[in-house]
Amino acid sequence: MMLRLAQTEVPRAEMSAASSAPAFADTEPPLWDGLGSITYKITTKNEKAQAYFNQGLRLAYAFNHGEAQRAFRKAQKLDPDCAMCFWGEALVLGPNINLPMQEDAIAPAYAATQKARALAGKVTSREQALISALAVRYSNDAKAERAPLDKAYAAEMAKAAARFPSDNEIATLYAEAVMDLSPWDYWKKPAGREPNPQSVPIVPTLERVLARNPNHAGAIHLYIHAVEASDRPKRAEPYADRLRNSVPGAGHLVHMPSHIYYRVGRYLDALQDNKAAVTVDEKYLADTNAPPGVYRMGYYPHNVHFVMASAQMAGDGNTVIAAAEKLGTLIPDEAARGIALVQPVKAAPYFAHAQFSSPEAILALPDPGDAVPYVKAIWLYARGVALAAQGKFEGATAAADAIEKLERESDFKLLKESNIPVQEVFRIARTVVMGRVAQGKGDKSGAVVQFEQAANLQDALPYTEPPYWYYPIRQSLAAALLQAGRYAEAKQQFELALRRAPANGWSYYGLAELHKARGDAAGMRKAQANLAKTWIGDRKLLQISNL
Repeated sequence: MMLRLAQTEVPRAEMSAASSAPAFADTEPPLWDGLGSITYKITTKNEKAQAYFNQGLRLAYAFNHGEAQRAFRKAQKLDPDCAMCFWGEALVLGPNINLPMQEDAIAPAYAATQKARALAGKVTSREQALISALAVRYSNDAKAERAPLDKAYAAEMAKAAARFPSDNEIATLYAEAVMDLSPWDYWKKPAGREPNPQSVPIVPTLERVLARNPNHAGAIHLYIHAVEASDRPKRAEPYADRLRNSVPGAGHLVHMPSHIYYRVGRYLDALQDNKAAVTVDEKYLADTNAPPGVYRMGYYPHNVHFVMASAQMAGDGNTVIAAAEKLGTLIPDEAARGIALVQPVKAAPYFAHAQFSSPEAILALPDPGDAVPYVKAIWLYARGVALAAQGKFEGATAAADAIEKLERESDFKLLKESNIPVQEVFRIARTVVMGRVAQGKGDKSGAVVQFEQAANLQDALPYTEPPYWYYPIRQSLAAALLQAGRYAEAKQQFELALRRAPANGWSYYGLAELHKARGDAAGMRKAQANLAKTWIGDRKLLQISNL
C-alpha cells in the first residue's frame, strides 16, 4: 500500500493495535506455528512466558502488532514479574514506519513501560538497556510532541547498540527506531544514491546483523524497506530469497520479498508470494476473528493489491480482474474516508480495469459515488480511457474535466497529512486521458505532448509499492513517439520505462514493434525473447495503443 499502507503498508488513522479492539488483546492466543525461530532470552523462570515473549517479538518483526500485543499480554499473565513482557507490549503500542502513534495507545504504552521499569531491578543489563531506552519514548502527557520522544528513543537505542554490539535484537530494534524518524523517506531524491542524514545508520546496522545471521527475519524485513526506494534495491534480493518460505505463518513476511521482486522485475515471483500471503492471512483472520483493525483493513488488502499489481505487469489478465473484484470488496467507504492511506488501494481496481477490461465492461462499472473523491477520480479515469478507445472523444474529455473539477473542489486535508500526492495523481489521470484522446484522433504531436507531461508528473511522485501510478507512463510516451516516426526518441523512452519497471512485458512489446518498424531484426528478436520470459497473458492485449 504499501501502503505507508500502501504507502505501501498500513493505514494511518484509527487503526492501531490498541484501538482496533482492546478486548482482543486480552483474548487467549495460541502458540502459532510457522513464525520462524527468533528467540531472545529474558529473565523469567516460566518457560511458557518465554515462549509467548518470543512469539510477540516474532510478530512485532512481522508487523502484526495487534497479535504481538496479545502474546505479550499472555506472557504477563503467565509471569506477572516479567519486566520484558511489559516492555514488549509497550514496544508494539508505539509508532512504526507504517503507523504513527495512536492517541488511545499513549496511556497503555506509558503504563506498560512504567511497569517494566518497576520490575527491571532483577533483569540482565541488556534487558535494562532496552527498558531504559523505551522509557524515553513515551510520556504521560497525551499532548506531548511526538518527534522529540522518537528522537530520544533512537538516541538511547544507539547507545544500547554500541554497548552490546553483537546483540542482533538490540541492533535490529535500533535500526527500526531510526527508520521511525522518517518513515519511507530514507534517501536523497531523486536518485536515491545517498541516505538522508538522519537515516545514515540504518543500512550498515542491518547489514551487520545480516552478516552475523543472514536469515534474521526481522532484519531482512527492515532491510527490504530500507533499500527498496534506493538506486540499488537488488542488494536486498539475496535476503528476500532467504526470507521466502522461511516464516510461512506470518502473512506479511510471506509477502515481503515481493517488495524487492517487484522492483527488480521478478513479477511472477511477486505474484506467487502474494497469492500465498493472501491465503495465510485469510486463514489467520478466520481463525482469530480479528477485529477490523490495521491488519484486516491494511496489511491483508495490501497483499491482494500486490497480487493485482504483479499480475498486471506479468499480463495475467484473469488474475488481475479476479484480484480487482476481490479488492473492491475489502475496504468500506467509511474506512476509506477516515483512513487516507487506504484510498489509493481502494481506487486501484479501476486501474486494473482500465488496463485489462474491455471498454464496454469498464463503462458498465457502477459509479462509486462521491464519498471518496480519490476513488471517484480513478473511476472517471477508467471511463475516460474506455470512451477514448471507443472514439467517443467528447465523453472522454468530459471525464477528464470531471477529474479536474474533483481536484479543484475536494477537501484533501486528510490525504495531504498522510503525504499522499492526490493532486498529482489526479493531474496524471486527466493528462493520460487527454493523451488517449489525442492518440485516438490521430493527433500524434498532441499525444506526445500529453504523455510527456504525464510522465514528468509521474517522475515526481514519492515512492510507494505498489506505485501510486500503475505503469511507467514513459512507455505511453514511447508508443506515441513510435507512432510519430520518432524512433530514436521512442527507443530512449522505452528504455527509461524499463528502468522504472524492469522486465516489463508491455515495454518489451513496444521495443519489439519499434525494432520491427526500423527493420532491426536482431533487436526485434531480442525484445521478443525478453517478452516471452516475462509475459504470461493474452498477447492480444499487446497493442501500441494500449501501452
